Amino acid sequence: MHFTLIFAILLFSFSSSVLANKTVSITIANGIEAEFNIKQAKGNTLLLVIPSEHGLQEAETQLLKILPDYGIEVWLSNLLESYFLENTASNLERIPAQDVYVLLESIHKKTNKNIIILATGRSAIPILRAHASWPNKVLPSYLSGLILMHPNLFKNTPEPGAIAELMPSVKNTNQLIYLIQPKLSPYWWNRDISLEGLQQSGSDVFIQTLKDIRNRFYFREDATAYEMRLREKYPNLIYNAITQINRYPKIQRNIAASYQANTAVTSVKKERSLSAYKGTPNPPALKLLTLEDNVLDLKNEKGKVVLVNFWASWCPPCVHEMPSMQQLDNYFHKKNKNTFKILAVNMAEDKKTINKFLSSKVSVDFDIMLDSNGVALKAWKVFAFPTSFIIGKKGKIRYAIYGGLDWFTPTIKNKIQTLIDE
Repeated sequence: MHFTLIFAILLFSFSSSVLANKTVSITIANGIEAEFNIKQAKGNTLLLVIPSEHGLQEAETQLLKILPDYGIEVWLSNLLESYFLENTASNLERIPAQDVYVLLESIHKKTNKNIIILATGRSAIPILRAHASWPNKVLPSYLSGLILMHPNLFKNTPEPGAIAELMPSVKNTNQLIYLIQPKLSPYWWNRDISLEGLQQSGSDVFIQTLKDIRNRFYFREDATAYEMRLREKYPNLIYNAITQINRYPKIQRNIAASYQANTAVTSVKKERSLSAYKGTPNPPALKLLTLEDNVLDLKNEKGKVVLVNFWASWCPPCVHEMPSMQQLDNYFHKKNKNTFKILAVNMAEDKKTINKFLSSKVSVDFDIMLDSNGVALKAWKVFAFPTSFIIGKKGKIRYAIYGGLDWFTPTIKNKIQTLIDE
């Protein structure tokens, strides 16, 4: 089962004491020493913080200063440094499940405390692998639960139109999980896939949605004022999650015997370009209201080459590429306005937000379609913003790309012109 929580942050202020931090080293493999910055506490709960592929952040170090005053011991380390690896998603996948098992056993023996793990982004993968392959196939009772902060649980970002695949460990984990997911994120729109995967082997999942917040809100350079306020309350957010986990009754959690952990690396970055579409060429339905309250239907655009672009104003790559989309639109309209059309599908933002964005950030005059409930996004299997599809004159998808692009280049203009000339 899963439980959806309304976004709420305690508004009390923590006060930090002057207790000194300690440094502890643990041998987790031959020649591998994991060094932890810790702050002890009198309570029976220990929070183990595993940073994301972006490395250790200031908000995470604040947990050391704040939570121990409320009975929660904190252990903080960047595990990748122990392996002399750079902070990347692919390197996090290289951490062996056996090493995580040894690490957790060693921490428990040193402290005799219940452990809650905070894993962010791709750091969830080595933790889930360890849980899914635990020796004797029964999780020890001292593993109280996991806090997953906007985790990336997919093998990789699927090509446009392809079916997303979860990492095998996701479906083989049986644990109490508190999932924190910002709403301004492709992961939020596809959260049902992650939830169903996590629940498959018995995990109990709480999900807390953060409204008007983006992934990585607690260290983004372009953070909004609202995101910065939540960043200041980051310890409160984690404290709430810990409290919820500790309130849940402990049960014996058995692990599926069939799962075998590995260190296969799937999150390898590829050079992105507008490529031939490899999925089913018939596009899903696309019939939505425009910003001007007109109804647009992709079916009525046959005979034209159509660029369908999924975007949001809070997505920096989306914003960056829109001027070049407008240039592309102007270029083909000057040649023949009836041969090319752009349909820019906005992801569930209200009209006021979109109009403010278009009047202050980017000026475009192509059609903005409103996918107010994410139905189009799910039908088109969009897992990254922006994602774009080029539809040929016969109504078939010919090209696609996820990620931002400079659309006003000779290569792209030639591809579109070739489709127009067919």
